[in-house]
Amino acid sequence: MNSEKGRFIRNVSLTITRYDMLAPGDKVVVGVSGGPDSVSLLHALYVLRDEFGVSLHVAHLNHMLRGEAADEEAEYVEGLADKLGIRCTVEAVDVREYAEKARVSIELAARDVRYDFYRRTAVDEGASKVALGHHAGDQAETVLLRLIRGTGLSGLGGIPAVRPLDSTGDITVIRPLIDLTPLEIRSYCHEAQLVYYIDASNESPVYLRNRIRHELIPLLEQDYNPRVVRTLSTTAELAEDDDDYISRKVRKKLGQIAEVTLPHKVVISIPGLGRQHIAIQRRIVRQAVCSLAGELDDFQFIHVEKVLELAGTGKTGSRISLPGGLQARRDYEQIIIEWAEGVQSQASLPKENRLFEYRLQVPGRTDIPEACITIEADIFDIEHKPGLLNAISSTDDDEAYFDLGLIGENITVRNRRPGDRLSPLGMKGRKKLKDVFIDKKISRNIRDNIPVITWGTEILWVVGLCVSDFAKLSPATEKVLHLRATCRYPSCDQ
Repeated sequence: MNSEKGRFIRNVSLTITRYDMLAPGDKVVVGVSGGPDSVSLLHALYVLRDEFGVSLHVAHLNHMLRGEAADEEAEYVEGLADKLGIRCTVEAVDVREYAEKARVSIELAARDVRYDFYRRTAVDEGASKVALGHHAGDQAETVLLRLIRGTGLSGLGGIPAVRPLDSTGDITVIRPLIDLTPLEIRSYCHEAQLVYYIDASNESPVYLRNRIRHELIPLLEQDYNPRVVRTLSTTAELAEDDDDYISRKVRKKLGQIAEVTLPHKVVISIPGLGRQHIAIQRRIVRQAVCSLAGELDDFQFIHVEKVLELAGTGKTGSRISLPGGLQARRDYEQIIIEWAEGVQSQASLPKENRLFEYRLQVPGRTDIPEACITIEADIFDIEHKPGLLNAISSTDDDEAYFDLGLIGENITVRNRRPGDRLSPLGMKGRKKLKDVFIDKKISRNIRDNIPVITWGTEILWVVGLCVSDFAKLSPATEKVLHLRATCRYPSCDQ
């Protein structure tokens, strides 16, 4: 291996070690588009696979946006994987059709579809890591793009080197090229004689990011700082570290002054919000929106200020519309951020009509990524809480109690199924789950994401909405199963 190739491989190895990206035994899905970044990434990981003790699987998504050119790239990636002796998954998705249905930009639709593809491939292959080819140039472009559009510390953080793929935390996205420049990547491709494709859309001046890449950054390098890509990449790293620390504090504070009425709204105490520094107030509002929508692409500074204005001078009953079908309204000393009636969460679109079912860990914690909820289960003797029987009628919406002796520990959490019925606590007879949703005014668009706790064919609890009369506590109860649902505030990383 000559010095240029060796230097590149060493730098990738150092980046992997620096960010603790890989562990022996990891199976890694490598996203390969066919461009120079992803092709060089695949080759570098192939060279380093024994050093880190990992196995690889190639994943390529055809976005069906560029006709024959896209088909050629898919064939090339399959051939490249075959040449290296690596299994490959190729899938085609009509991104334009998805964008029209979701009412989002082509760029955002492509990202959503691509990450969903990576997640499914990782699950199918039993992989814990997804490696992507973002590099220092992408980092610099992202920082400049956000500065031009307006951003705070979170935006300056740019693209994280390592982050969870979704709210479960089971799969991690890693970016082993994040410290390498585009010039280093192209040089490696040349030295290693790697064939790659250039996506013509990446050259089009129609997109602001492309103009930053081909016009602004070269200008800055020529007239202001020849190492501007490195400088901006370092700035992003420092901002990300600071933002991570502050965000942890904000999520904790949000849990103290806000209540998540599962699974579709966040209620923030106005007095509690007012006691915070203005910087924390803004972040609390952003985190509340993120916990519902899962992303903040269209949620801008002006929207944050409108919510804070509503909290400061708004009257009870006042409401404002927010991006993506959300709304904020004032109810006395509370700000309620929720989905507007009849509006479908864009964040839930990839999961539309998708069934989910998990075995509940008893005792233990079970994450429900489709609802951004964690169910905690514990068991105790009723003699330790003798007043529980008298208080059970006032059970909070986020917790429920059952007689463990009547049901045991083989309990499931899933979403709704056709024909679901239950016997609501304190009522005679059985009721359709559909009618429970109607009575509680739950929008059709989010009903598929509401967790339902079951034992066999019996529904025990519609989380946040209705507890069943089945297996309720009685004077004969000895052991109690206590279930509690908590919202998992997601990180707003890109």
